[in-house]
Amino acid sequence: MFEYLAAEPSGAAGEALLSSGADTEDHFRDRETARTGPGAMTAVPTVMVIGSGSLAASVCAALATAAGPPLQVVVAARGESVGQLCELAGTRGALAGRAVRFRPRTTGPDMRAALPEVIRQEAPDGVLLCASHQSPWERRGAPSAWTALLGRGGFGLTLPLQADLAVVAGRAAAECGSWFVNACFPDAVNPVLAALRVPVLCGIGNVALLAASLQARLGLPDQRRLRVVGHHVHLNPPGPAGEALGWLDDEPLDGVTAALAGQRACDRSALNHVTGQAGAMLIDALASGSELDTSLPGVAGLPGGYPVRISGGRLALRLPAGLGRAEAVAANQRWSQADGIVVEGGRVRFAPAAAAALADAEPGWEPEEFPAELTPDVCRRLLALRERLRRTPAGPSAVPEGNGGAR
Repeated sequence: MFEYLAAEPSGAAGEALLSSGADTEDHFRDRETARTGPGAMTAVPTVMVIGSGSLAASVCAALATAAGPPLQVVVAARGESVGQLCELAGTRGALAGRAVRFRPRTTGPDMRAALPEVIRQEAPDGVLLCASHQSPWERRGAPSAWTALLGRGGFGLTLPLQADLAVVAGRAAAECGSWFVNACFPDAVNPVLAALRVPVLCGIGNVALLAASLQARLGLPDQRRLRVVGHHVHLNPPGPAGEALGWLDDEPLDGVTAALAGQRACDRSALNHVTGQAGAMLIDALASGSELDTSLPGVAGLPGGYPVRISGGRLALRLPAGLGRAEAVAANQRWSQADGIVVEGGRVRFAPAAAAALADAEPGWEPEEFPAELTPDVCRRLLALRERLRRTPAGPSAVPEGNGGAR
């Protein structure tokens, strides 16, 4: 594939206007000075995509064919299959005539241990994490007592499994001054990152998918007039906690449930094609410094999803008139409870149904609530529980499969 040169986008890449719980300003300012100061060479922006599953592949396919600026994409994954992903994406890019180059990078089986050095060596402008310890599609291919547990307790039970790699990748990205976007259950994981002072810009999917479907149903050319506040839990039909909220020209939208019925009837894994497209639009906006109005989950570590504006590499909330930030956050925390997990005040709390399901699966399980710093320890304990339950046939399940994680 070819190397391409382009002028560096203006503005400090990935610098959020919202506080993400860490001192990101100096990281990004120092990086921009080094790359754009006297004697610096202009270079094509480089983005690292971590993962080689369906979501990572969808993002790369969209980046290959979108009408965006020149871009280099390093795809880091455990195995050699990442080479095939890059070959296919690069070929699509050539057909589309886009100046984009895909390069594979293998981490070996222990991605957690390898990621800090891989990110340090590549020093990308930004990092998109699409890999975690738990696939959202496991129930389809390998149902077991473990997937039944997730069905009873809610997808929020997987938070520690989704957060572990995000903490590692986010810290490594911050050390390089790179912006960090987490695609793995960002509605709940990003608040954990903020509590741990790991800089995170936002996530992809979830509310972005809801907004994309509403945009299509309303026949809008873009989302400038559309604002959506919603949560991962709204990928399913609304329960007692209520439906996602939408506004058109600052007027509340009626009929959101009916408008989202088509999306909710789609095969969940197929929806990654839409999430990948929306994720590619986000990456292109960050890389080019262009303006994009959209809705995103986990904005600067907030729970759930919000309407935002990306401009000059910066991100700001774009709430409708009459809705304050505190009210929007409160709604998302209510929906978080329905999803099985709440992160607040630096602590992680399993909802009652999730805590009861855990106690039933492993008698003696104590922590219904734990400080965010203990997330890696809880992750290890859940991995051990998963290994045991995977050997047991599936029992009854209560809720539809989630798709807030990435594989």
